[in-house]
Amino acid sequence: MATARRWLITGISSGIGQALATAALARGDHVVGTARDEGALVRFGAQERAIALRADMGDTAQVRALAGQAIANGPIDILVNNAGQSLFGAFEETSVEEVRTLFDVNVLGPWALTQAMLPHFRAHGRGTIIQLSSGCGLNGMAGLSGYCASKFALEGFTEALAQEVAGFGIRTMLVEPGAIATRFISHGTREATALMPEYGFLSGQGKAALDGYYATAASPPESVADAILAALDRDDLPLRLPVGDDMRAAVRHKAAALGALAED
Repeated sequence: MATARRWLITGISSGIGQALATAALARGDHVVGTARDEGALVRFGAQERAIALRADMGDTAQVRALAGQAIANGPIDILVNNAGQSLFGAFEETSVEEVRTLFDVNVLGPWALTQAMLPHFRAHGRGTIIQLSSGCGLNGMAGLSGYCASKFALEGFTEALAQEVAGFGIRTMLVEPGAIATRFISHGTREATALMPEYGFLSGQGKAALDGYYATAASPPESVADAILAALDRDDLPLRLPVGDDMRAAVRHKAAALGALAED
């Protein structure tokens, strides 16, 4: 029987984080899960082998303290930076202040937590870091310039990190889901405050269209959890894990475009 692993997963109140925490617990693993919603924390913490911690990933001091709180309950084997936000609006509509708030959660939160966990992983000579990216970490999308920028940044520092820590026995993986049926668009995506009529073809209508698609046609979050668990069982953990037919098609498109540049 496989040894039970200990996870630290941020953003377990819904969506991919909830699905992954549920799947890990079902396998007999232990999960320290974070959220901001008190009700979600109570429900999660009531489960066997689950520990709930409140954390705001936009607060660097809280994030750094989180690592110590998680480790105090036992050594952590797998860190999953899942919690995130999005922002819908054309580039010209999106203020620097709004993007800064987005980067605090999507980039600096994972940066701070990963950094705080690295001494623990190095001391044990092992550990796995999983970063939840997106199709928007590979391709830009109109109306999501701020979100795309944050995910491109997450992918960039994770690529460098993977090279730096491999010699310590630490594995690193970027998970790139396509469209997933979660509340991320309806609840996790704000709209830029300074909407302009010139971008009416994007603002409002675009987010409403995304809401509808994600609610009905997207893949279930359990598909991402299953893909992560399957990848972890491999000896050769991939640096990138695209999930969903739409995401794999996007990877092929990007690879073809870059390949064409290399041939010129």
